[in-house]
Amino acid sequence: MSVLFAFGVLSIALHRTKFLQPFVLSGFVLAFVLSYMGYGVELVGFMQDTRSRFFELILFIVLFAFALHEKEETNLTQMLFVGAASTLVLESRTLLSFILSFEALSLLSVVYVSFIHTKEDASGAVKLFMAGAISSAILFLGVVFYVMGGGELMQSLSQTPSEFMVVGILVMLMALFYKLTIVPFHGWAVDTYALVKPSSAGVLSGVIKSVVVLGVFTLFTPVLQTLSGVNEMVLIFLAIVTMTLGNFLALFRKNLSQILAYSSIAQAGYMLLAFVALQSSYAQDGILYIAVAYIFMQSAAFLVLDSLKVKFNITTLEELQGFYTKSKLLSFFFTLQLFSLAGIPLLAGFLAKAVVFYSVVDAGLWWLALIALLNSALSVGYYAWIVKTLYFDTRSEQLEQKLELKVVVSQAILALGTLYFGVFAFSIFGV
Repeated sequence: MSVLFAFGVLSIALHRTKFLQPFVLSGFVLAFVLSYMGYGVELVGFMQDTRSRFFELILFIVLFAFALHEKEETNLTQMLFVGAASTLVLESRTLLSFILSFEALSLLSVVYVSFIHTKEDASGAVKLFMAGAISSAILFLGVVFYVMGGGELMQSLSQTPSEFMVVGILVMLMALFYKLTIVPFHGWAVDTYALVKPSSAGVLSGVIKSVVVLGVFTLFTPVLQTLSGVNEMVLIFLAIVTMTLGNFLALFRKNLSQILAYSSIAQAGYMLLAFVALQSSYAQDGILYIAVAYIFMQSAAFLVLDSLKVKFNITTLEELQGFYTKSKLLSFFFTLQLFSLAGIPLLAGFLAKAVVFYSVVDAGLWWLALIALLNSALSVGYYAWIVKTLYFDTRSEQLEQKLELKVVVSQAILALGTLYFGVFAFSIFGV
């Protein structure tokens, strides 16, 4: 964390020079090496274990790919700070450390999209700011209830909470579900992801959401395991509504960013299944697997949209018709990630869903796994529609255009992650 923060501060002096991007890339390489060697956050309330270290390595790889793709100097610097704050969230072990880390990451997400060029950028940034403000207000309200009930900020959440503490925990979860785009707290995400720069949406949707869901799972699952009955039914209801609404609404969208935004909401519903299946020993592996798969898939998909918009001026399905003839390589990368999001075998998205669904069955909720499976089948409809538009819809003859080498390498890194974790499941089960 301290390494990325230091690189972030130093990178400001390198703006408007050719050294900025190599400097940022070297920061993520160094952070990867140090994390691999076991150097964590040496602060009270933080602890690095094997699972957090594993995901930090994934995080640095993905941010490295983002930095290769990105050209905006301000965003390159902000990536370093986002990486530092994400590390804090992953290693938080007390309520206070988590709140501070979460708020720092939320603030950085607003700053990240605040470099405004158009009215759409401004609108997306304002909506993200409003969503963050509402989420923070609800979170602090939950903290007040928790402390009033006898909870301690400098400790992990109590596993024997009083009634007032339970209210506080549920209110805090509501605030965090706002950030995770769980229905009915999802509305801001569709507008924000569709309005801001697609690469920025990739950081918000792919990176930050994956980090937050793992941080929330680590902090809250010990106490959620002691709560049952009504709370479990509420989580089940939210998971069903979130995955179903996200998939259903995506079917009727023509804007590519909006399709991926609703897909992201549906993916949040699948993630919530791991919270429902806490009684299963596979729930921990399930949430880690889906977070790893998701950060590769969602990040890569939005970076493809960024290339489509910037280089080819394509933002809708209609404009995407026959794009295969213009860029076979970018079409391949997009198709690979869409197939993974749909849950096609031998790709990370398939095994991620399989593990989460199995954890639900193992927890005795086979009917919920069936609903999730039907939702996954529903999602194939709009993913397949995009692929069909790419390859089989015809337009006037288009000349193939070459992609920048940096863009190709960035997409190749993310594609390799999707392929690797789709084949070698043991690399996650062994964590």
